[in-house]
Amino acid sequence: MPAAGETERAPNVAKTVWEAAGARAQSEGLTLTWIMRRALAEYAAGTLLLPCITRNSEVGNRRGRSVFATDDLWLRADVRRTQDAVRSMSALCEILLDAYARGDIHHYARMITTAQRDALTTQHHSDSNGTVSATALPGLTAKEHAQ
Repeated sequence: MPAAGETERAPNVAKTVWEAAGARAQSEGLTLTWIMRRALAEYAAGTLLLPCITRNSEVGNRRGRSVFATDDLWLRADVRRTQDAVRSMSALCEILLDAYARGDIHHYARMITTAQRDALTTQHHSDSNGTVSATALPGLTAKEHAQ
């Protein structure tokens, strides 16, 4: 169901990718439409680097899938997609969902890559009192990091 100001889009995404991403979203208590919206938003904003191309490229297994986004979000993602030389919005949606299904991107106040998540969980520092804390992700405010 679209949120206020959103319209339904129908990018062609492989069934295997859609189902795998949906299974992960469900296991995390999220909807696939929310994941797709967040991934597009972070990608359009330049805070989510484009993962490698999809590995599940079964030709002929694609059909339109319901995705909800505002016209502005769709346009900003499309502009960035063109800059990154991704052939279509369908291809972009499939790449993002495939990366999510494989665990290469994650929702964490923002969509992040595995490398960003690993850097967050492995880079710690101690203050003068010996308190250990994780280093914030580049581009996140302290408030966003704490969420």
